[in-house]
Amino acid sequence: MNVEQQKEQEFIAERLATCRRLLSRLVHFDAPANGEPGEAYNTVTEFAAELLRVARVGVWRLEPDGKNLICADLFDARIGSHRSGGVISEALAPSYFRALTSLRCIAAVDARADPATAEFEHTYLEPNGIGALLDAPIWVDGRLAGVICHEHIGGPRRWTFGDELLAGSMADFLARVLENVERRRAERALGAVRHSEHNFRALLAAAPVALLLAAGNDQRVVAVNQRAATMLAFGPGVAKDPVLRDLLADGADWDALETRLRAEGHVDGEAARVRTLSGAELWALVSARSLELDGRPCVLMGLTDVTRQKELEGQLVQLAARDDLTHAFNRRHFVEVVEREISRSTRSSAPLSLCMLDADHFKRVNDEHGHFVGDRALCALVSSATSVLRPEATLARMGGEEFAILLPDADVQQACRVAERVRRAVEKHELVTDGGVRVGLTVSLGVAQHVPGESLEALLRAADAALYRAKDGGRNRVAT
Repeated sequence: MNVEQQKEQEFIAERLATCRRLLSRLVHFDAPANGEPGEAYNTVTEFAAELLRVARVGVWRLEPDGKNLICADLFDARIGSHRSGGVISEALAPSYFRALTSLRCIAAVDARADPATAEFEHTYLEPNGIGALLDAPIWVDGRLAGVICHEHIGGPRRWTFGDELLAGSMADFLARVLENVERRRAERALGAVRHSEHNFRALLAAAPVALLLAAGNDQRVVAVNQRAATMLAFGPGVAKDPVLRDLLADGADWDALETRLRAEGHVDGEAARVRTLSGAELWALVSARSLELDGRPCVLMGLTDVTRQKELEGQLVQLAARDDLTHAFNRRHFVEVVEREISRSTRSSAPLSLCMLDADHFKRVNDEHGHFVGDRALCALVSSATSVLRPEATLARMGGEEFAILLPDADVQQACRVAERVRRAVEKHELVTDGGVRVGLTVSLGVAQHVPGESLEALLRAADAALYRAKDGGRNRVAT
């Protein structure tokens, strides 16, 4: 591996580590009780500047009329300061506003020449020395709510696909924050409802979140606002007047919610899967209040779509569970999976097997061809093995050139057949270096079946012992 390749790998590793820290912090961030998202803005702009290596990052909120963007926070990493204020008008930047509604990201390599951002050349770009922009729209409940702007000071800059993904992730998180802000405002509004039909109708129309009113013992929905109608697909061709219970995909979620509602009179921000009237499912935060409306007992329910948040959390879980180089699962995640599967196997008496595998003569590959080719070889090993494994199998990198495969519901004979398929798949794969040299790779594999009552450590030792028998027997083979 040459110096430039080494620097690039170190840079990628550093960005991944920073991204994990950011996502770990962001995914648990909630809007403050006062409903003001300033802290979230500060957090995102500071981390985005670090992640994308830009001098300035700004969050701009779109006014309700959609005509102006207002700067909510602008972080300048060069001096470590935050400020707000400033307006971008649609009248003066129509191309930019159109791009926000049609593109996932505005990746302006040369901001002064890009059609989406050239309108800012004399009013914003030149005065601030900005050469390139990476702007990601923020969408909340299907409407444009703002944009996060990453500003590169100096000449043009080519944005990578990874840069765009990171910018989009920041925008998705800010969307979650704004959804939470609206939810909190709606919850405060729910508390203000008393007994008047007139008050309720006014709240229903003006509320920033989806609201439903249900009445009667069966809690049948009798009124919804436009946001709820859109979210839940109320309209022609669908059943009329559903009951609240039917709107939750899991009946157990409704039972728990209804129990709390009867005991406490309210439920605030409980996550649940919601089923729309068209049959689609989404994740939502559910808030509800028991109240009387003109003498009738009713339930007022608010819904905030957090499907994007759940997707972001899922991405974080995957990111934290994967090896940076090969994208196989890492050792920590593998141990967690094995412990769960041992418990399941014990309860169900189903067989469970573990396969340890090691790249043969891997040090020779590194010494003769360099670490860059060695890294490619490990990635090829994972790709070849994954191609012949069933979805229920778990492949993990345990360290260096050593990997493990967990095979639920497989006894030792079945596991050996799987191990042999993996061995053949790796053996067939051949790398070609940049210099045209062909590099072959083989693996040795050791297989052990879990014995009832056996610990995780004992299972790993048994598979390791089988692996060493395969190596001692000449390598490129399977042993038990």
